[in-house]
Amino acid sequence: MNASIRTRALAAAAALALAGPVLADTAPAHAAGVAAVPLWEATGLLAPESVVFDAGRDRFYVSNMATWGEGAVPGDGFVSLLDGQGRVLEREWVTGLENPKGLALANGRLYVADDDDLVEIDPDAGAILARHAPADGPGRFNDCTADPDGNVYVFSGRLDTVFRLAGGRFEPWAEVDTARTGKPNGLRAERDRLLLGSWVVPGPDGDQEGHISTVAYADRALGRIGTVPIGHIDGIEPDGLGGYTVTDWTRGHVIHLTADGEPTRLFTLPKGAADHHYVVDRQLLVVPLLLDHAVRAYRWAPDPGRD
Repeated sequence: MNASIRTRALAAAAALALAGPVLADTAPAHAAGVAAVPLWEATGLLAPESVVFDAGRDRFYVSNMATWGEGAVPGDGFVSLLDGQGRVLEREWVTGLENPKGLALANGRLYVADDDDLVEIDPDAGAILARHAPADGPGRFNDCTADPDGNVYVFSGRLDTVFRLAGGRFEPWAEVDTARTGKPNGLRAERDRLLLGSWVVPGPDGDQEGHISTVAYADRALGRIGTVPIGHIDGIEPDGLGGYTVTDWTRGHVIHLTADGEPTRLFTLPKGAADHHYVVDRQLLVVPLLLDHAVRAYRWAPDPGRD
């Protein structure tokens, strides 16, 4: 399939999705902000998992897992380059990856969480500069994120450990009690803490849907945002007003979360809504659809009186 951009009125499908029922015990969807308006769709990708916006270069980077799961072709993962309007500039911009997932920009570099290692890319050259891996084998990494000081965090599903790249050193930073957090999938670094979003959390009465846990940088103390299960969390993005947008990969829900953890469903996409990005100053919500091989963008803003 040729890479292309379709700027189209996804209005009919979007109207049905936006009118869907909200999460239990929450306010109507409009209380979380204005209704999301479809803007553009980039197609021709191959299992896109994460997207991040490079404001300085006015472009998006999209990780593509390509083939994955049983029968996957080794090394066929890649990163795509899109312009600021969602047009695909270079489908296979950086190649030679396994199943690239989470993306983060920091220190003038693009970081990619891949199966074996955290990959460091020069955005100007479109070239891999370094690969960072645990000392005792592959990381089985999923998401990565960077704090305001440029420290990069990535979670190892094999070791249940968050690794940190700081000052050129890549080391274990915090072991995660997955009995309390569930297996983290989405990560988001803030000024004083790291957020961990899980798919499911084990409990005495069976598994619950995932929630967002917090780990303080100062002492690694574990906390939680809210008390309500949220869903099968993939992406976590700040909304610019103290709350967050969250994607539920399994159900395709795009959810708004207040600062104290109250969730409201914004709209529903197909299954496979993955690690999205929210550009606050553009009010632009961009969601990779892994199973549809596309990335969709919406205009959306939170309600200033809600967060």
